[in-house]
Amino acid sequence: MIEATSTPHIDFLAVTVGALVVCMLLEMLRPARDLAPAPARWANNALLALLTYGVLHVVGTWLGMLALYNLRPLTWPGLSSLPLWLDLPLAFLAIELLRYALHVAMHKVPVLWRLHAVHHADDAVDVSTAFRHHPLEGLFMTVPMTALFVLLASAPVVFLVYRTWDLVSTVLTHTNVALPAPLERYLRWLVVTPAFHRTHHFAERQYTDSNYSSSLPWFDYLFRTYRPTSDAQQRDAALGLDTHTRNEQRLDGMLLAPFVERRSTG
Repeated sequence: MIEATSTPHIDFLAVTVGALVVCMLLEMLRPARDLAPAPARWANNALLALLTYGVLHVVGTWLGMLALYNLRPLTWPGLSSLPLWLDLPLAFLAIELLRYALHVAMHKVPVLWRLHAVHHADDAVDVSTAFRHHPLEGLFMTVPMTALFVLLASAPVVFLVYRTWDLVSTVLTHTNVALPAPLERYLRWLVVTPAFHRTHHFAERQYTDSNYSSSLPWFDYLFRTYRPTSDAQQRDAALGLDTHTRNEQRLDGMLLAPFVERRSTG
């Protein structure tokens, strides 16, 4: 007889919706920029997100089953053999370092930039931008991230906590919100803030190729890829890319954009 076991569970859809609602309220209460309503843009970003995350759900489930039944026995005892207070921060640092490296690669390797540019081509940055990623970019990120999770062999709760943290952080860092200056000044030493990441979406190349961190800013400080900006730049600097057309803001255009020849791809 198989006995039922209790495993940690988090409703990621509920977390995502909750984060979106809170951050949309912040955008209304303290907007960093005056953005005109853009229902067509929001709809296209949402459709791309549904497609990308649908693909990643299928692939992620397959990779997870492969890891569970085939790869896990090959790994070392893993971080799960450590106390949770060590397992959690070590796993977070390892995952964030990999994400930083993959993000830098997407800016430096032309074929990867073609995929990632779909995200950067959004000419306004708000909560809808958070999930605007090409399906192939999603696959590029998912495979090595899954491999790292397997190799780390952390406790299941660590994976759940990181996924929750990542979802909330992804939405928050793309939120069109201006935090109070003192809070912004101190928070950016601990976490990636909306202003910290908005700089990464500036149209000017020196800013696009900076501030790569996903949720913890420390690797940008360590590797000297952090670039500060003024309040005026945060309000007025151009966002997006001038290499993509208006048609490439539609769902079909975003899906085909990586395969279009253009005057600049980096």
